[in-house]
Amino acid sequence: FLPTAMSGKADTVDVTFVKPNEYTAHEIGIYALHDWDISKHWKVNYGLRFSNFDLVGPATRYLIDGYGYAYDSIVYGKGDMIKAYNHLEPRLNIRYAINDRNSIKASFTSNYQYLQLAAMSSMSLPTDTWFPSTDIVKPQYSTQYSVGYFWNFLDNMFESSLEAYYKDMNNLIEFKEGVDFGAVSQTNLDYSFTSGSGKSYGAELFIKKRLGNFSGWLGYTLSWTNRLFPEINQGKEFYAKYDRRHDVSLVLMYEFGERWNFSLVWVYASGNGMTIPISIYFIDNRIVSEFSERNAYRMPAYHRMDISATYTFKKKKRLENSLNFSIYNVYNRYNPYYIYFSQEGDINKGTLKMVAKQVSIFPILPSVTWNFKF
Repeated sequence: FLPTAMSGKADTVDVTFVKPNEYTAHEIGIYALHDWDISKHWKVNYGLRFSNFDLVGPATRYLIDGYGYAYDSIVYGKGDMIKAYNHLEPRLNIRYAINDRNSIKASFTSNYQYLQLAAMSSMSLPTDTWFPSTDIVKPQYSTQYSVGYFWNFLDNMFESSLEAYYKDMNNLIEFKEGVDFGAVSQTNLDYSFTSGSGKSYGAELFIKKRLGNFSGWLGYTLSWTNRLFPEINQGKEFYAKYDRRHDVSLVLMYEFGERWNFSLVWVYASGNGMTIPISIYFIDNRIVSEFSERNAYRMPAYHRMDISATYTFKKKKRLENSLNFSIYNVYNRYNPYYIYFSQEGDINKGTLKMVAKQVSIFPILPSVTWNFKF
């Protein structure tokens, strides 16, 4: 892992920051599952998974003082064991079939995740960092419960489901507030994290047309994802950066004769949470920004539509081929990739203000693809 390796480009200027502090790990998983048909109506699937994660050298663990600066270090050679984690992860799925078309399902899962995503919420830039478990960062642990009702109708032409879920999460990480990255760059990145807990819950609705020339599906999710960190947001609960209130997926497909296939995809998702500057001060000849509560604001929603048409040529003995015409982002939606803030105006004239600016990528993109196999 190279979590502190970053690079970027602004106009013709290349910006690269690489800290030569690597993390190396080994991961092993062993599991067993059993399907048990208790009766015509009851079916149970249960299992147990053993997971092992070993953080090994080469690595350097810096020892820091109360100000976050290194005063000594421990050097691990190649293959030296730094920290080992071993856990058991049970899971259980139960299905009760009311009849051939209706059923109720419930599940419980327990999981350990040894890779964590640390989000810098004071920036909407794509600077999230994947970080492994270390002797300081413990594995993320979650338990999830779900229950759902499944219903097929109109001679199984349609299938639908409504599910609700709840997930508890522990040992989550976030960047500390006001972290001094100048000091962190001289030590280990995990000193800049703080740990906390979280929860996620919501409901998912799904309906699919399975049969006929016209098919497709519609999925909708309503969800909440919260975080609670004693050292962040004054110890008050806040929404996660990727809390997504609404999520919609629509897929439509139509087969016209034996040669043509048409499709349409539309997706919608609520914008990510973000922490923004809400006021600015001029102190000691420096401009200082005051930020909102953690993730108190949202980026604009993400949505787009894609369409495509595929023509399949007549199959020959040794050749199958087709031609696809597609348009990505049909109505040229400028979805936010990230948002940054710039200072405009003159402080001496009292016109200084903070302006939000959005950067978008992937506008409308037509394409033609020839697929063949022989």
